[in-house]
Amino acid sequence: MVEDICGWSALAGALPQHPILRGAQQADVAIIGGGFTGLAAARQLANLRPNARILLLDGKRIAQGASARNSGFAVANESPGHAQLHTDQGLKSYRTMNRLDHAGVAELRQLTQTHGIDCQWEDTGSIHAAHDPANFAKLRQHADSFQRLGIDARLIEGPELHSRLGTSFYGLGVLSRGGALLQPAMLAQGLAASLPDTVACFENSPVRRIHRAANGWQLDLATGTVTAPQVIVAVNAFFPRLGLKSLRVFPLALTASLTRPLSEAEEQDINRPASWGILSPRSLGATMRLTQDRRILIRNTAEYRPGGINRTQLSDRIDIHADGLQKRFGFLDRSAIAYSWSGNICISRNAKPVFEETQPGLFLCGGYNASGVSRGSIMGKLIADLACRQDGDLLSDALALTKPNLIPPRPFLDLGVRIRTARERRAARSER
Repeated sequence: MVEDICGWSALAGALPQHPILRGAQQADVAIIGGGFTGLAAARQLANLRPNARILLLDGKRIAQGASARNSGFAVANESPGHAQLHTDQGLKSYRTMNRLDHAGVAELRQLTQTHGIDCQWEDTGSIHAAHDPANFAKLRQHADSFQRLGIDARLIEGPELHSRLGTSFYGLGVLSRGGALLQPAMLAQGLAASLPDTVACFENSPVRRIHRAANGWQLDLATGTVTAPQVIVAVNAFFPRLGLKSLRVFPLALTASLTRPLSEAEEQDINRPASWGILSPRSLGATMRLTQDRRILIRNTAEYRPGGINRTQLSDRIDIHADGLQKRFGFLDRSAIAYSWSGNICISRNAKPVFEETQPGLFLCGGYNASGVSRGSIMGKLIADLACRQDGDLLSDALALTKPNLIPPRPFLDLGVRIRTARERRAARSER
């Protein structure tokens, strides 16, 4: 039977364990969610309020949730395909989000250097690439938009693209610089391990309810309670489980596979290209990586399954991964896949994140529309700034972002998302 094992986490090694929260606890600030956003918020709060008691809670293992299960792109230049750059508001919004994304990459780069976090960090530009000539016009529009925005980007095609990737599957690409590639579980673990000592971490401690209390807010858990005047909720796709943003965001389930390391003969066959990362111009096309440790990652399924992906469904998705691998690298088949796993991203209708003080002392941050490494890291830092009543240009940028649009309630949401994703899958079939 297929097991859901995140390859990144398996290869990152053992993670220090933290206790389960028990009994009645008090804190100055409680943070729900131990991913990139929660880690960033905890770090910044500890820096700004060194005498505060800060509690970081996660329902499972800190640094091993969705943050460790992504594809390992610190995105600096989000695809302009969905942005309305022909309007003044759309252009302004894209520039604002681009500043935040670049700041997120810079923040993570500095932290990896300062704390010596070994996470296979590479300042390597990502490539939006297409196989189907029907998608080439979209890529040329991407390149033109990037260049008009002053982003370092250029088209690559033909022999140059083949040589760069080690496969002739792709016919045209757009290389944009400013982002990074990394091993996400190693990064998340390193960020957790380097938190200031004033942050108390608790894991396997899911919060069931948030409600007002005499001195602020109370969090109810199966094994205890937490009261705090301020609470930061950084659970991304799981906001609705806490009764928050259920008409603003929803989860998409993604599955990915990671191969064994390439053999010497396989390396020779593809002429030993440097590691790379590929994004698709189609929202449900394949995301690909050739990692620093010489494995191939493929993520070419995304679907609306609020209940998650079970083992039988994961096995079916692995067949799709294997087909995608063979299209690009004929020497790889299902037997080359070493790890496969699923995870959730948080989507909003207009691709805008949640960033707000929704009630006095209750702060929400999440909804990154598949750009959670860099975006979650900077916005987690900024939500801590907001809680501490700081100011600054980046915080102003975050507060100025358009809020997520309303979505219909279930079951209308379920029907609409499934129709939309089915249509997107058909459009992206040639890129899977």
